[in-house]
Formats: sequence, structure tokens, C-alpha cells
Amino acid sequence: MSAPTANTAPEKYLVAYFLDDDNILAATQATRSAGLPIHDCYTPFPVHGLEAAQGLPRSFLTYVALVLAALGFCTSMFMQSYTQAAVTPLWSGWPLIVGGKPFLPITAFVPVLFELTVLFCGVGTAIALFVTLRLFPGKKVEFVLPGVTDDRFALVLDPSGSGFDEAKARALCGQHGASEITWVLAQ
Repeated sequence: MSAPTANTAPEKYLVAYFLDDDNILAATQATRSAGLPIHDCYTPFPVHGLEAAQGLPRSFLTYVALVLAALGFCTSMFMQSYTQAAVTPLWSGWPLIVGGKPFLPITAFVPVLFELTVLFCGVGTAIALFVTLRLFPGKKVEFVLPGVTDDRFALVLDPSGSGFDEAKARALCGQHGASEITWVLAQ
């Protein structure tokens, strides 16, 4: 982000810090139901139900993972069956029928099917996550919130959103056990 010029002020956000995951969950639900604009929540570990409390839609990454797993399965199945039994003008495979072995031994394909399915799904979903979140080397940090990666939880409210009321936000977060409420400049 470039340095602010004379006519643009740096973005400020109201941040409420919590020491317990139940408190941030309750505060997030209360601020959303009160109509206060939530920018984001930062936690040291995943908090079940926090996405729903913020009103975020379900992630599409589950569908990406399903498609990539199916792609890995189909790729593995095609390559193994092609090399085992396919006879084409370009490639004849190795259709070895020895000792009563079936023409297309599906049970022998299971380990490779599993491994390629997991490989495509895992690596592809990780890449999709990084692309979606725009995480790349050298990306500048949006906020520096001390202690959030250790043992503190932060609820960040956007004062430029419609319906923002600082007194109401401070009162709601204080009711739900906020240990500290402060203004933070965006980097």
C-alpha cells in the first residue's frame, strides 16, 4: 500500500481483542445482529461457527477439492488401463495375460488410484487456496495485531461501513468480554 497523500487519510479500523474463543464468537454474532460492519476476525486457531457468525458464504474450495480428486482418479484410471490393455496405432501398452491374470486388473490399480487422487486433491486445493487468498511471496501485511497468532483473538470492525457506531461497538464488545478495544491503522 502506498503512503497516504495529503488529501487521503490512512484507513483505521476498530479492533476488539478477546482472550477466549467463546467470547469472540458471541461478540461477532452480537455485532452482526446489531448491524455493525465486520471487516474480519483473526484467531490463533480455527473457531467453529465463526464464519457463520460473520455471515460469510460457504467456501467453494470443497467443490474444487472434489473436482481435483475426480480428475486425479480419472487420470490414474486412464493411464493404468491404457498401459495395461489398450491397443492403438500409437501405443500398444503391455497387455500381459500370464497365469490367469485378468485382462484389466482393477484391484491392482487401487494403490495408484488412491495415491494420485490424494496428490491431485491435496496439491491442487493448496494452490487454489493460495490463489483465492492472493497469498504470494512478498505480499504486504494488512494488519499487525500483536498476540493474535499466539493466544489472542481479534474482531476488526470497519468504520467506513454503513451503520457503524463506535459507542455501540465498544459497548457490545465490552459486554462480551473484550480485554482491549483500540484503533489500528491499516498498513
